[in-house]
Order: sequence, then structure tokens, then C-alpha cells
Amino acid sequence: MKIAVLIRVYDRIEDLKYNLQIISDTWKENEYYIIVVSNGKNKGYEIPSESLPLIDKLVILEENAGHRKGNSQLLMEGIKYIPKEYDYTLILEADTWVYTDTIHTKYAHLLSQSQYAVWASADWYDKSYGLATDFALIKSDYIRNNPKLFDFELFPECHISNFLRDNKGNYIWISENMPVHVPSYIKYKYPYVPNIKEGRFYVFPKSKTATHHIEFLKGGMQQKKEYFNILADCDYFADAKVSNKAWKRFKMRFWIGLTKCFIKKSWFRKKIYIEIPNQ
Repeated sequence: MKIAVLIRVYDRIEDLKYNLQIISDTWKENEYYIIVVSNGKNKGYEIPSESLPLIDKLVILEENAGHRKGNSQLLMEGIKYIPKEYDYTLILEADTWVYTDTIHTKYAHLLSQSQYAVWASADWYDKSYGLATDFALIKSDYIRNNPKLFDFELFPECHISNFLRDNKGNYIWISENMPVHVPSYIKYKYPYVPNIKEGRFYVFPKSKTATHHIEFLKGGMQQKKEYFNILADCDYFADAKVSNKAWKRFKMRFWIGLTKCFIKKSWFRKKIYIEIPNQ
């Protein structure tokens, strides 16, 4: 299948460099067109020269729309460069690393078999509707026909769910990237949740995905590389070799899976849509 990959980046330039290497080395099942959109140039965040050969289309924005609108700005600009012949578009954060593209192929096929589903990503919240935007696969025609899809400021996950509801779009959950969060009543440390205030997992063994913000890891980029090697079950990063990968991967799956037993609000009431005030 032909999949356009839209990667957005502000300051996570080192993450982007490794992400592009991973894509080039391990995504082999489909044909990809790599679009990178950056809005960090005016703050000194330059795309490294060694990454340029791995990018099909580089879009440099001279101005940054700011914290509230920056993410939307990157997506809105990037979608202008999706080639017409590419039926699917994968939106990807620069710090979201995925080993191999098996998950992409699976959900592209599921979308192709559905008349109504146009979007595939993880369920973001427990009590309300929200769809992950760090890794999401979308039918390109839906993006072309709905250019306001990425026109948001705050709460992008809620915006996407609301937009699909209001514009004849259904979705498929990428279950391999779930659950995303621990319940909000978990106030202290929890394994593989490096920032308990966010309450978010950053490793997903079933999809072989690592999406850490390295500032939350004591070991920084080196620790992220080690996690990725565990998920990949190989020493992809030779400078971050890890022993006992199977055991460490089991622990990830155990602690993430255990949260499915924790009491959740969705057990007692239906999910709700969060209506976002005009932004």
C-alpha cells in the first residue's frame, strides 16, 4: 500500500533523526512518502543534514504559531503535500518510534475493508471520547475533503473525535497502543509511567512503539534507546545493548495489562463527548 507519513517536529530534532533511521531501516511492507514539517527554525532547531536524504518533502515554517496552535499549524501545512496517489496518511510525532510497519499494514487493510471508518488510532481517554494523534492512520481522501480536520488549538484528541462525529467519519481503535493512561486516582509512581502527572504510558510492546519525552527519563536518550531495543527484541541501537529483553518486555506487558483490572469510570457510565468552546 502507498502511505504518506506526515511527521511534525518543533524541538525534538534528535528524536527525529533516529525516527527517520528506524523508518528507513525497518518499514518494508509498504511504499512510503515521508513529509517532515518543522516550525522550530526561528528558535535554532535545524533539521540535521544527515536526515535530509531520508525525507521526500521537507517543509520549514519560518514562524511558529505558538503552544496552543503549533501542533495544528504543522498538520495543516503538511497535508498540502500529501501526494494524490497515496490512499493513506500516517500522522506521526517526531518522538514516536515504531519498529517495523506490521501495525501500519494491519490497520490500512482494516480501513480499506470499512465503508465508514476513516481513522485508526488509540482510544485516548477512559471517560470521554478522544483519539490519539501521535500515531494515527487516516484515509487521505477524508483529509482532502475535510481540511478543517486538524484545525484546533487545545484538546486535539477531543477535537478529532468531535469532528468525526459531526462529519460522517467513523474510526477504528488501535488496540495494540492501549491503554494509554492509568486511572487518574493513581497519584504516585507506576511502572512505565515516567510522568505521573500525565499518567501516560510511553511504551507499547504489542506495537513495538516507544514514544517517550526524554526529559521524563532519568537516562534520557540512552534509556529511550534501551527501551526501544527491548521492544524490538534486538539491539537496533548498538550503543544501547540490553540483556534479558524477553523478561523486560514481559514486565512491560504485565504492568500495562494490569491496569485493565483497575476500576474505571467507563465501567459505570457511557463515554461522553467533551464539547470544546470556540477556539
